[in-house]
Amino acid sequence: MAMDKMKWVGVLALATALAACGGGDDNQAAPAPEPGPTEPAPEPEVQPQVLLEQSFAGLSALPAGWTVPSNNRGTVSVADGALVIDGRAHSSLMTAVMLPAQFEQMSNYRIDVAFTFAQANNTSRWGSVMYRAGLAGATVPHEPYYQFAIRQAATAANGTEFALRRNNGWNVQGTKAFSENIDPSKTYTATVVVHGKRVRQYLDNVLLHDMTLDEAMAQGGIGLQTTGMVMRVSSVKVTEQRKALPEIGKLVAVQETGTRAAMAPTLVQAMAANTDLAASGASNALYTLDAGLNLQAQNGEGLGTLAQYLAGAGRATIPVLRVADAATVNALAAAQDQLDLGDVTLLSTDVDLLASARRALPAVRTAVDFSHMATLGNTTQDILQVVGATNRAKAKIAVLPPAMTNRATVAHLQRLLITAWAHTGAATSAEAAAVLTTGVNGVLAADTRAFAQVMRALPAGTLLRKPLVTGHRGMPSTEDENTLEGARAAAAAGADAIENDIYRTTDGHLVVMHDATVDRTTNGTGNIENMTLAQVQALQTKTRGRQVPTLRAFLQEFKGRPVTHFVELKSANADIVPLLQQELDAMGARDQVVAISFDGNQLTRMGATLPEVTVGYLNSAAGGSDPLVDLRNILGSTQQYSATFNPAYANLSAAAMEAGKHRGITFWPWTINDQTAFHRFYSLGTHGLTTDYAWWAQNFPVEISSAGSADAVAGQPFGMAVTLTTQAGVPSAATSNAAAVMGGTAPHTTAADGTVTFTGPGTAVVMPGYRYAMGDGTYSYVIVAPPVDVTVR
Repeated sequence: MAMDKMKWVGVLALATALAACGGGDDNQAAPAPEPGPTEPAPEPEVQPQVLLEQSFAGLSALPAGWTVPSNNRGTVSVADGALVIDGRAHSSLMTAVMLPAQFEQMSNYRIDVAFTFAQANNTSRWGSVMYRAGLAGATVPHEPYYQFAIRQAATAANGTEFALRRNNGWNVQGTKAFSENIDPSKTYTATVVVHGKRVRQYLDNVLLHDMTLDEAMAQGGIGLQTTGMVMRVSSVKVTEQRKALPEIGKLVAVQETGTRAAMAPTLVQAMAANTDLAASGASNALYTLDAGLNLQAQNGEGLGTLAQYLAGAGRATIPVLRVADAATVNALAAAQDQLDLGDVTLLSTDVDLLASARRALPAVRTAVDFSHMATLGNTTQDILQVVGATNRAKAKIAVLPPAMTNRATVAHLQRLLITAWAHTGAATSAEAAAVLTTGVNGVLAADTRAFAQVMRALPAGTLLRKPLVTGHRGMPSTEDENTLEGARAAAAAGADAIENDIYRTTDGHLVVMHDATVDRTTNGTGNIENMTLAQVQALQTKTRGRQVPTLRAFLQEFKGRPVTHFVELKSANADIVPLLQQELDAMGARDQVVAISFDGNQLTRMGATLPEVTVGYLNSAAGGSDPLVDLRNILGSTQQYSATFNPAYANLSAAAMEAGKHRGITFWPWTINDQTAFHRFYSLGTHGLTTDYAWWAQNFPVEISSAGSADAVAGQPFGMAVTLTTQAGVPSAATSNAAAVMGGTAPHTTAADGTVTFTGPGTAVVMPGYRYAMGDGTYSYVIVAPPVDVTVR
């Protein structure tokens, strides 16, 4: 007899329904207190309703109301007591089944799915639970939606995923390994608990993803789907989710300086009893923290407790907490369930202490303080010392001493994906401007007001730091990809970095190629990791007959030049990382190399084998309507690897970048092959832009210098002789066409484009600038020089 147990229940009490699954207390309220002698009895607690309880035993077709999307690649059927979703027809396009349409109007529910994975095209294929799905009649059926995806190789770094499907593309916002690979002989339970903006995803009672959702997707349906595998589902249960999920890692909307500059440095104010944070323009507040979790000024003055600060009404700053000992870190770890430490930065001179803090408190960020190291200078060895220590601390932020706060050293650190903060005693506008024009990502000062004043005076669109241009596989718009010739072309066009993908030959050499096979780009066929070096070097590229190079050839070609190698670990081969270590040591190339990957396992290996080398995580954990939600997802994806954020550019917003800069996050989007988008991201001050067209930026002015003084005539637009240097390193004489006035006696007006006109005689302190219009002029930016003295007649 058919046993269709589907039940649409109006008022079904289910006191124990959720006790059997992990996170089962997500729907349980606290026990009601015993009534006192004169208290009325509490209202009976309304239990969550079971909205659907579906078994497939005895069925031969889909239950009533269940549907399959029109764009399915595989088949959906019911057989042998199970719902069978066979997605083997395609390993990347989906086969889905949707639960009844009533769920499309719902917001808060819990889904429990009992499943097995029967067959798979390969172990990376997945099955998933879809939720908050759009309507069936959408342009692409049921998009957008979220999903909890589980790979057969669930122990991989991306073995389980929290992902958003939108505009026919994936935005993977969270990945995590499970404790075992999915055994085809076992049944597992996937659980999704969603309420409001929050969701938790469990596999067999283990919480894997605790995430925030896009408010714009407040309702939506439920489905199941696979790619490249057979998923057998024995039962599906949907329960009303009454209880809200707790807030996680709430991010603060910080106060801004009011600057019109793009991605201007974040300001970190050292706190004292009389500090006026609102006037400081600072987004970060620096305290010393002791083992009692008390806040102090640098002189030891008490400033309350951390709990009081975090709970402060209207707080608009991020705490940067100076820690000095393990007792303080242990106290923080013990209090993390009571205090929301999801938006905190720990600062210390002790690298090992910070690394231990990251292990005990995975959500906190760390910053290494080098500001009092008088022995540090600007040699390659000094720079590597800063980079290595910062990465070993599982940090991204390095607080530099004044000796290292110069344009060349800051740029070198930034090419190695380090976020450079300056520690400075600058007190005047001129001193502050001199620090800001080094291009630092942040400023830590006893009084940040002078920096805020300078930043507010800058013309709209000012870039104090040059966006770095990365040649994607060299410069395939003019040369064959992943060749030395292409890399040389990119460097000649001024590329700051060159991205290349590496594989291992059978005889232990690292060679450069994008694909796992040589078929697309060369005159050969086959898997490159099944070839010897001699076989690889016998190949020629199809278009221009170039040789496939080794990584060592790239390192030799650019040795000692200001070019960084973005080495992408495309291969999943575990031998790649130790081989990379050998190559870097043999060539002395650690000052020119960073590693990037989509593969979390490879990034984990980098952390174990090459902890001093910076890594970037290639993913797309962004794309929602709320920049702070995006930022929480970005932190969730990158913190686990202590990585920079390297996303597909389409989902990256200016608001998320502006919010991220205050946390030391840097943004390296790829692959921007639309010129208008390239101009837009450049004008936004994005940290780095990866493109096939590095030559687009070769004539962009990136540096401006001037004489120490100038004369001006009242009533005429101010302009003075300056020297511009382009991305490709070519200098030219020009006249400044924008400026920022820092002070003086001469009255002036400033136009919207940054043009300054003095309206009367006197003196002025001026930062001369130059506005450059890219392409058709839709996007432009301004670069500025350090202040000069101007006499107005």
